[in-house]
Amino acid sequence: MISAPSGAGKTSICREILALLPGLRQSISYTTRAMRPGERDGVDYHFVALDVFQRMIGDGAFVEWAQVHGNYYGTARAILEEASAEGADVLLDIDFQGAEQLRRSGLSGVFIFILPPDMEELRKRLASRNTDDEDVIARRLANAAGEIAEAVNFDYLVVNDVFEQAVEMIWAILIAETARTDRMIDTLPEEFGLK
Repeated sequence: MISAPSGAGKTSICREILALLPGLRQSISYTTRAMRPGERDGVDYHFVALDVFQRMIGDGAFVEWAQVHGNYYGTARAILEEASAEGADVLLDIDFQGAEQLRRSGLSGVFIFILPPDMEELRKRLASRNTDDEDVIARRLANAAGEIAEAVNFDYLVVNDVFEQAVEMIWAILIAETARTDRMIDTLPEEFGLK
């Protein structure tokens, strides 16, 4: 699970990680927000109307969901169940509320929080998108302070000051996590006597 305040570079970092680790699957979230220029339905998000999202909530279709910046976002339960049945690892690009829901549910995972180098840089990044007006940027910055306060609840913190270094750090974390004893033990030969 990778979380970050809006503008910290989470989506760009996730794209790079998926390119570096081709066996890693991406969970594509559902959202009620409008599509931004260059985004594609079913690739970047599953864009749905509010009534569809609410029906999915009622049907228990989400393993986690939250309202963020006035829009709803959620991770479909079916995607995670399918990956689990196939023994695949999944990359979730989610906000801190969703990460907290997944942590409370007991879901096994690696929780990484991406931080901007400072708040001024975060403001510059949000403004450089040219997709939000000043009111939206101000709301995102205000929300970022609360999101950053939650960073202490994550397994790892990565500061995205130099993009390539942040990607390398997350790649190293994910590679190291695959060798954890609790993940490796069931894959080893019985003759080792470790099971």
